[in-house]
Amino acid sequence: MRRTDIINELKIALMVTGIGMGIFASMLLFGMRAKACEIRDGVNTPIYAELVTINRNEREDMRNAEPVLADEDGAEDVAVGYSASDLDLLAAIVYAEAGDQDFTGQRLVADVVLNRVHSPAWPNSVSEVIYQPYQFSPVLDGGLGRAWGNVTESCYEAARLALQGDHINTEVIYFSMYGCSNGIFAFQHGCHCFGY
Repeated sequence: MRRTDIINELKIALMVTGIGMGIFASMLLFGMRAKACEIRDGVNTPIYAELVTINRNEREDMRNAEPVLADEDGAEDVAVGYSASDLDLLAAIVYAEAGDQDFTGQRLVADVVLNRVHSPAWPNSVSEVIYQPYQFSPVLDGGLGRAWGNVTESCYEAARLALQGDHINTEVIYFSMYGCSNGIFAFQHGCHCFGY
């Protein structure tokens, strides 16, 4: 074999290896999510499997738990400037990201979304923030889609409090299970690191 042929084969092998490593890294960052588990009868059981989910009628009751406001167009709001669909979407992302966390952890995830909505550096609606490319792994790996119909009462309550302006932290705009790769590390709560 000629030297140029060997070099070309090496380049191809390195390129294929790089692609494989990139796919593997993407799976680690976006496709996998550690869940809190406990061992029962020798079986690893996700704790979140026991969370009580709510049905459509209960969701309607929760939407209406607080006085519903009407905006200038007559559309019903859950809180000033936010609709029932904002509540549903925020509760779903909270469930997908922190359904296995305690209530404070769920509220902090809701706070991150709303802090981004209120920041001039991010889109100014709940849906635009959540669906912004590469921001929330459940959007990428299908976890958000699987959350619909499984959202717990506590995730709805965390979302409602955030939409009504009752925040635990008004500064954090990042969170991750893999350390704070974006922004400046602020604190850790549960399995999430939060950052500014």
